[in-house]
Amino acid sequence: MFGMFKQLFARFIRKKHSADSIAFKHNTIYILPSTMGTGFIGVSVLNFLLGINYQNNLLLAVAYLMIMLLIIALLYGYANFNASEVKLVAINSAHCNTPPSVTLAITSNKRLLDFSIAHDALEEPIHIPSIERTVLQSAPLRLERGKHLIGQFKFVSHFPFGLVSVWSYLYLKKSIYAYPNPLENNESMYAFRATENSDELSNSTLVVDEFKQLTPFQSGMNMHRVSWKHYAKSQQLLVKEYEGELGAQTLRFDYAELQGTVEQRLSKLCYLVLEAEASDTFYAFKLGGFELSANRGEAHKLKCLEALCDY
Repeated sequence: MFGMFKQLFARFIRKKHSADSIAFKHNTIYILPSTMGTGFIGVSVLNFLLGINYQNNLLLAVAYLMIMLLIIALLYGYANFNASEVKLVAINSAHCNTPPSVTLAITSNKRLLDFSIAHDALEEPIHIPSIERTVLQSAPLRLERGKHLIGQFKFVSHFPFGLVSVWSYLYLKKSIYAYPNPLENNESMYAFRATENSDELSNSTLVVDEFKQLTPFQSGMNMHRVSWKHYAKSQQLLVKEYEGELGAQTLRFDYAELQGTVEQRLSKLCYLVLEAEASDTFYAFKLGGFELSANRGEAHKLKCLEALCDY
């Protein structure tokens, strides 16, 4: 019975709180006495019963004061949480040991006190004692390698006195990637030199110095190859390319050529991709039935890393 109720409530949360942002107001805030508040109610009821049985007005007055204090705590707790907003700012995919994270912007037009962020993938809830105006908060998620749905964040406050729990949710239907941790690979890097008739495998590379052309700079390209002379004249970032560069200095990374367990081979592939990208080398990528032709740059690297997550 409890499991069914839990599933129904989870479905209700997904339906009502699925968005990239949530504004805390009367129809998105939930409030109940906390564990301490429940004990507080129990003590006040006990005082009330003792006061009636022994006709002790002092105990009755204490019981009434305790109930009044709890009602005040409920009102102040709601007022503290109300009119605030949480918005998704960025999804930061990363390697498992980095780890991946989600950046949230928490905004309040007043001082928001005793604010906590909870998520199943957080090692422990993030507690923020006080928020004024806007705070950017990174939430590092401990995830296994793969593509993950970010899912449900829970925001909680126990202000004031810890007697009440005021909370709300934000359900993110977006994905985040946890890339394999790079594992240094002592095996040879398989390079190939494309010809008209065949793909000739080679473990060496040719050094070609003949200038070919200037191409516009793209994210992920080596800054050492920028033509600063042209930048000084035209304020345009252009990168030098050389004859034969793509054919002679291209690496090929193939999952089938590596040794080890599945996770070790994926980590080795990850290391090779990062090393090739750092050296600004063209590289082809093959992982089972997934294959990418030789290229370089941030977009090419991300395609390779995401393929490693999906494998």
